[in-house]
Amino acid sequence: MATDESNWCIVQLGDDYNWWIHEASDNTFYDTDLGILDPKQVEHMADLLSQLKQYGLSDEIINSAFIPYVIDKEMPKEMFRLRETKDNILSPRGRIFCLPNSSGEHEGMFAEFIDHIMALRIKLLNASFDFKQPLNSEEVEDILHAEQQERYIAGIKTHAFDEIMSILDYVPAGYSLDATIEDEQNDEEDLDLSEFDDDVEESLKIDGDGPGDW
Repeated sequence: MATDESNWCIVQLGDDYNWWIHEASDNTFYDTDLGILDPKQVEHMADLLSQLKQYGLSDEIINSAFIPYVIDKEMPKEMFRLRETKDNILSPRGRIFCLPNSSGEHEGMFAEFIDHIMALRIKLLNASFDFKQPLNSEEVEDILHAEQQERYIAGIKTHAFDEIMSILDYVPAGYSLDATIEDEQNDEEDLDLSEFDDDVEESLKIDGDGPGDW
């Protein structure tokens, strides 16, 4: 869908501190129950997505999955009127709202984006851990779907950001990517750097005994 600055939406801050669509000029491509990502959420998402670049992350799929908006004006009752923009959703940081581009629960570019990052997250996890059986998308989807169903039964709406983060933060029970990263950092710190000491010391030497000799 091409961006059109005549398109607008009004968003309202919910009790869950997420932003939700209150009104929109065109609902054809929107599932308003998904909510809209605010600039801080977009930035956090972008940081986590960067971890997936080496596994085949597609900028085209990312940009097609969201409609970018910027604030047009502030309104009463913790609401903003947003207008569509031509800006890339990942830049500039700190000002872009991202509305999922979806025409239904199992349709639209947002659904393709969810499938895409799920597959890449699985690749990252399988590359990071020596599982007895490699993870596959189906089993992870079942786990996340069960968690989403629990939220639904409890009367909690699943915001698009929560759905995205459930994938980008997913690690099987008993495993920790943070621990893996920390181990790698410790391995780097354990490297013998003594061979560089002489070169460093030589580079810091100052010939002469006083300022006049510099």
